[in-house]
Amino acid sequence: MTAAITITGKDGKPILYASMNGEHLRFEFEYYARDDTESDYEFSHTVFPADFPSISKRFALLPTIDILLTIQELQDMGLGRELKDALTENEIVNELFVWTG
Repeated sequence: MTAAITITGKDGKPILYASMNGEHLRFEFEYYARDDTESDYEFSHTVFPADFPSISKRFALLPTIDILLTIQELQDMGLGRELKDALTENEIVNELFVWTG
């Protein structure tokens, strides 16, 4: 895996970490239980190379050679929450994995 890009929400707190896993783009995050009534929760969204252009299209950006540059641009533009929502709502085609424990 390559170094992760931290995606933040409007409050500046991390909401996703983006990195390449082989040729696939992975967004992941883990929530830790605050007390005994909650569980740890981890999720990852995997975007396959054929779907990379949908990210640029969704945010009206020009496609770039390196998808991580596009993700960094979205973060720099303050669109972290919108990116997370687009993944969650499957506006950007992705494979979701969820783990709770």
